[in-house]
Amino acid sequence: MKNTELLVYMLEDIRKVTLKGIDGLTKEQLFAEPLPGEFPIGAYLMHLAEVDLFWLSIMDGKEIDAELKKRSYADVWFDSGENSAPPSEIIEIDEYLETMSKCRAKVYEYINSISDEDLETKVYMRWTNNGEEKSKEFTPKWILYHLIEHEAHTRGQMFMLIRMAGFKNKGDNN
Repeated sequence: MKNTELLVYMLEDIRKVTLKGIDGLTKEQLFAEPLPGEFPIGAYLMHLAEVDLFWLSIMDGKEIDAELKKRSYADVWFDSGENSAPPSEIIEIDEYLETMSKCRAKVYEYINSISDEDLETKVYMRWTNNGEEKSKEFTPKWILYHLIEHEAHTRGQMFMLIRMAGFKNKGDNN
């Protein structure tokens, strides 16, 4: 098995477990604060989508798809700073799922377009901080590993909040 195939398998597997853990939650539960001051579970889902898009742009060097960036509420819930403007109306469950799927499909498309050797190619994240140009080096292999690790971490946060809020999903036997 090629490394690129293994990475796709791992990304698919982790997403399957994430989605199983929210199966049965209502759109109201996905949109509500599970605990006072916490982001809604749906915000975590969209965060996974926005992170896929961000890291894809580092790997492929292309601009982030504007429509998907908007659909995933990029920089609206997480990392929004003082200008936070989260959605005010409940989002349909299909919107979360379709957005996440479309963002992840773009990552798969990228992976399927490269070779195992390309996984070790250096890519750079560039930004400006107080007028100073900054840069950090990564490889697609590390970025894809990070997407897996990030989803596992985020999923743990979501599942803990789901339990603490008393939300029941289809996997609960209680």
